[in-house]
Amino acid sequence: MPYQEELAYLYSLRQFGIKLGLSNIRHLCAILGNPQDHIKTIHIAGTNGKGSTAAVLASILKDAGYSVGLYTSPHLSDFTERIQINNMHISREDVLYLIKNIREQIKGSGLQPTFFEFTTALAFMYFANKGIDIAIIEVGMGGRLDATNIINPLVSIITNVEYDHTEHLGPTLENIAMEKCGIIKSCAPVVTSETKTNILSIIEKGAKKSGTLSYAYGKDFNAVPVRITEDISEFYYNGYRLRGLLLQSRLRGRHQLFNMGSAIYTIELLTGKGFDVNEGHIISGIENTSWPGRLEFFPGCPGVILDGAHNHAGIIALREFIEGVLLKREVVGKIIFVFGVLKDKDAGSMAGELIPYASEIIITKPDSERGLDVEILMEIFEGYGVKALSADTISEALNLAYRIASPDDIIIFTGSLYVVGEARELILTRGHAPIRERG
Repeated sequence: MPYQEELAYLYSLRQFGIKLGLSNIRHLCAILGNPQDHIKTIHIAGTNGKGSTAAVLASILKDAGYSVGLYTSPHLSDFTERIQINNMHISREDVLYLIKNIREQIKGSGLQPTFFEFTTALAFMYFANKGIDIAIIEVGMGGRLDATNIINPLVSIITNVEYDHTEHLGPTLENIAMEKCGIIKSCAPVVTSETKTNILSIIEKGAKKSGTLSYAYGKDFNAVPVRITEDISEFYYNGYRLRGLLLQSRLRGRHQLFNMGSAIYTIELLTGKGFDVNEGHIISGIENTSWPGRLEFFPGCPGVILDGAHNHAGIIALREFIEGVLLKREVVGKIIFVFGVLKDKDAGSMAGELIPYASEIIITKPDSERGLDVEILMEIFEGYGVKALSADTISEALNLAYRIASPDDIIIFTGSLYVVGEARELILTRGHAPIRERG
């Protein structure tokens, strides 16, 4: 099939690895007519929460009647998830056309883009061709040297700064923060949900140096929890114009309040830049936001939770959800973890967060050449004095989890979006549907 052949070409670009820097993407987009200059954008960096924040923004703006592009990575199941307009994935026909078009235009240029550079340019072209009103653009890694960082956004967002990708971004939080601050532009205010004093100071200084304003969670806006359950997050939002706005969301976990707060404050800033968004749009947009694979709950006997926590900070958010929600249910069964990680993650610290809550742990390997071998993970858990079960594939891990689970138990797949993505496909194939948004 032509689509599969062109997609195979795109994936073949992964052989060139990660090349942080802007010269390649600038050259590529210049050949294509600089499509990024023909779209309004919001740019989002941060260690965790980028995708959720982007999804909230896209949902609110869509409900306000705008045509909204969304560019995120990685995907869970299908490449087309990465590029969307108003919740509709890019069609395979458009992917096929754009890959062939870009390949033809760069032929003979000597340019060798990476997978992410090519995909980013493809997204910019798609959004420009479709004449969208605004695009929400998620940084791939870091910020300063990320391929997305050739846009001039209306607003920049830095969700938070935690340890991840230290081999590329530096060994300290301060190093990582400086890289993420690289998305700050003089033309755009920056919104952040970062609360650590030393890191927030770096972001604020970065904004000041760039000649723009910064707005921070806890200073300029907040989200006060009312109740957080396995079904819903209810909270009051307080911001610039909006105060005490009661909202309900299907995004689960206290950490999502920071992401939703940042998104809503960004919306408030956009209303001063020509966008017409009212309280009703925010209420419905928050209610309608869906972001699969992030504390996504599949009810049943047993129930299943998919959470793509792929670093230590993400696992802490999962742990807090377990403590604050799952262990407070009327009927508390066993918690069975299916856990797999990539080689570049701090698997030891992640495992240590989960062990106190695990009745059983099933170790598996993500379907990626970057996946950490089961044998190495087994040694990590044995170092904690834990005898884990193992499965060579996600499918085997799912079947094993169902076999050992009782009706009141919860099975949690976590550690990697590769694990979660494959598990989600298998679960949906079984007809096991997640809790959906109301309406």
